[in-house]
Amino acid sequence: MNTLPVVLVSGWGMPASVMEPLAEALDGDGRASVVQLPGLVEEPGRKYDWQSLLQYLDLHLFETPVILIGWSMGGALASLYASQNPDKVAGLITLASNPCFVRNDDWSEAMLPQTFDSFYQGMKEAPEATVDQFATLCSMGNSNRKEVLAQLKKAIELDMDLDADILLQLLEMLGSSNVSSQLADIRCPVIQYFGKQDALVPADAADRVSRTFPAHRVELIEGGHCFFLDTESGVIQQIADQVKRLCSRN
Repeated sequence: MNTLPVVLVSGWGMPASVMEPLAEALDGDGRASVVQLPGLVEEPGRKYDWQSLLQYLDLHLFETPVILIGWSMGGALASLYASQNPDKVAGLITLASNPCFVRNDDWSEAMLPQTFDSFYQGMKEAPEATVDQFATLCSMGNSNRKEVLAQLKKAIELDMDLDADILLQLLEMLGSSNVSSQLADIRCPVIQYFGKQDALVPADAADRVSRTFPAHRVELIEGGHCFFLDTESGVIQQIADQVKRLCSRN
């Protein structure tokens, strides 16, 4: 039984319900919860930056220290939080989360700028269709792709009250993100998972992260951006084992 609360942080444009199966698999005694990033509930006029997102996450941590598990943009946010709040985070696990999501001169193992720009323009012109396209990209690479895509689309349909302005704000933040210096500052154990067939985070990011942060444990596994929804790959058990190990240290 876990002795620490486990908090999962969802990715950009995806409801908390997407990660709930993983939360249930990690902890059957109710001490695992999922924090949904803003953008799926209308907040007219609301402005977000990384600092306000950190405050947002902090408000959702009802008990500390915690084990944080962040997916994609949620991984970047969890990494920033862990670096700034070492007394509140006992362990960090990131899932398909690249320190730099868009390629730059310092980090080439990332999404091409023109790909990101095209997606950003799509969000401005047709947000609902673009979020639907995003779900397709997330499902690619999984052995159970059809099931994952259906699961993602169903979750999105239940949260169609999206706030396109906030999603654009977060997307812009993601496009310019670089949490590499914060990752280097984290004191607690860090485990980073990457998918070999991820359509959004290049697989070679795993090797770059491993070389850049030798103190971190890096795992490159089969699957796409939603590899944690592949019930046949064994990754869920791998993550559960890591959570148990992190809990046993405290």
